Amino acid sequence: MEPKMNHECPHCEAKAQEEKVNEEMGLAILIMLMPAMTLTMFSSLGLF
Repeated sequence: MEPKMNHECPHCEAKAQEEKVNEEMGLAILIMLMPAMTLTMFSSLGLF
């Protein structure tokens, strides 16, 4: 991860906001896929 810069410019602020949105979307997708991954794992182990 890159170190935080102390300056504030519109370009850097927009980039930081975009990175925050991308990170939140990635986490949401992972959380959404957890039930499917869990069911797949249990079914492949023969527990379902």
